[in-house]
Amino acid sequence: MKPFLSLPLSAMVLLTVSAHAQTGHQSDKQMVTNAHWLSAEQARPATSSDNATLKAMPDLTKTARQYHDLCNTGVTPKILSLDVGGALGTLTAVIEEDTTCFGGDGARYTLLDRTHHVVWQNSAAAIAILESRHDGVHDLSFGGAGPRVPVWSWSAARQAYQLRTVIDTE
Repeated sequence: MKPFLSLPLSAMVLLTVSAHAQTGHQSDKQMVTNAHWLSAEQARPATSSDNATLKAMPDLTKTARQYHDLCNTGVTPKILSLDVGGALGTLTAVIEEDTTCFGGDGARYTLLDRTHHVVWQNSAAAIAILESRHDGVHDLSFGGAGPRVPVWSWSAARQAYQLRTVIDTE
């Protein structure tokens, strides 16, 4: 008797997908645990050569003397280059540090492509480029307050990073 063969095809596919998802989840957790994390500490202060990039920021305004974040707090934006590979190449991360505005994460990260299109924006404490890839581009993870870490994957169709999974690191 071959009981497995008596399962409907849809059940076999579901079992296969579930097993693959569990293996992938462990791989994601391992990648996040072993990732090299980058934060505002590794970034450089923005200069006048970054003006085009900073003008593309949706919630960053410039006055005569300084930039202001979405909470109207004066900030010094920081710049971090991220090579995510594939067709996307190098992204520019603009980091706005403001714990009052961005809570426990302490900063807002905005990722822009070479045409200054925003491909990801949210609060975070750090960023990691993961080994895994989607549509030829490295996945990203953003650290923040708490043990749950999101993994974002590139979507060529949407021209943006989208949430793929959340890893519990405990």
